[in-house]
Amino acid sequence: MLISTKSAEEPNYFKHLTHKGLLKRVIGGHMGYHQPLLPMIRSNEIEGYNVSQGVLSIMMSEYIAGKDGYLTKVGLRTQQDPRYGGCKLNEGIETEDLVELRVVDGEEYLWYKMIRPDVVVLKASYADVKGNITLEAEPSINDALASAMAAKNNGGKVIVYVKALKEEYFNPHIVHIPYFLVDAIIVDPDHVQTAPHLPYSPYFSNEKRCSEEEMRVILDNETKNGVRKRDIAQKVIARRAAMELYPDAVVNIGIGIPQMISGEAINLGIDMSSVVMTTETGIIGGVQLPSVFGVSMNADSVYDQATQFRFYEGGGLDIGFLGALEVDAAGNVNVCRKGPYLAGVGGFNFIVHSAKKLVFCFTFMRGSGYNSVNGKLVPYVGKETKIVKNVECITMNAGVEFKNHKTILYITERCVFKLKENGIELAEIAPGLDIKKDVLDLLDFKPMIAEDLKEMSRICFEVK
Repeated sequence: MLISTKSAEEPNYFKHLTHKGLLKRVIGGHMGYHQPLLPMIRSNEIEGYNVSQGVLSIMMSEYIAGKDGYLTKVGLRTQQDPRYGGCKLNEGIETEDLVELRVVDGEEYLWYKMIRPDVVVLKASYADVKGNITLEAEPSINDALASAMAAKNNGGKVIVYVKALKEEYFNPHIVHIPYFLVDAIIVDPDHVQTAPHLPYSPYFSNEKRCSEEEMRVILDNETKNGVRKRDIAQKVIARRAAMELYPDAVVNIGIGIPQMISGEAINLGIDMSSVVMTTETGIIGGVQLPSVFGVSMNADSVYDQATQFRFYEGGGLDIGFLGALEVDAAGNVNVCRKGPYLAGVGGFNFIVHSAKKLVFCFTFMRGSGYNSVNGKLVPYVGKETKIVKNVECITMNAGVEFKNHKTILYITERCVFKLKENGIELAEIAPGLDIKKDVLDLLDFKPMIAEDLKEMSRICFEVK
């Protein structure tokens, strides 16, 4: 086993791969950290594929068992479906078909061809004297063990970087990756726990529980002073979304504004004692950190990501809170790409597939919001509306989900829409706004308007 040390580097390692001829293709779930590679994809220097994170996650455990692919209904009639692009990001060149449409017993499925890892690089916490690996100081364990096993069963190599080597043998119950699966260990004293702007905290790894007072301080600081500061509009949206919670609901929290929902529910005095909050990374319970996805404080359980996605696929969710790049008149949602910008579908498809109620949280326009003037909230417009006639890329097919009898809400800081059979209907409007000037005139289509159009709850706007 090779053991070496390294110093801290730029956190986005993908920039080191942006050399012509080095890469053939990139396959990713959420593509946020792949941004340095996007110009190469757009110029067709390399192939690019955006495959659901749930598929990529489950594939690792499937490959361990020698499977050739993964069959699922998740993603039908979205950009994952070969009829809608089949995960491909390139235009104008021939690329491989990674997903096929198959019909089994008269029903449609998507068949994802197996991705076989040759080298796996994993982030962990500590290694013991024998090379056993723990993830005890990590916010989540994702698919570390499955990825290591998949690489080994493919004759590949496993590289793990850790914060420190411990001069002891670990209790086997805390070992996440046994020594025989590890080929090399890199010791990084400047090991990043969550994100470059956050110092290590035992609260973020749930090694310790924090008090309610400490949690309020952390949430308030993250909202006001974090790298991703949260503005008034986002707080309004998160509060309105929190009002959709109900006792005993099993809930998924997506990336972006949904990460604020737990904190705003606490501010509203909502009883969260029986609500089960989950994230796709395998975290159950707790309160999400607003600035870094997949970090929860006072969680009840942390297990592997693939198990979480299997739970979702089987219908385990009551409510899914998700973001959106854009929504169209039919109710379709795009979270993947718009123009030169690429976010990626992440675990979105699995959440949409599972949840009985879907709540999309996004600002009315790109850059729109509220200013506080003499204690009163005054709206201002952004660059362009996020509610359009037709989305650029379908990552939720509204027609499919309406037929599945789902309740679907689209919450913005100015109004709330609800999915009906023929598209979205304006159901609520913010207090004091003019429906024509502040909503309808900013859209390039005329939505349906509910006969009993309601005012959004005023408590949603009592934010600082």
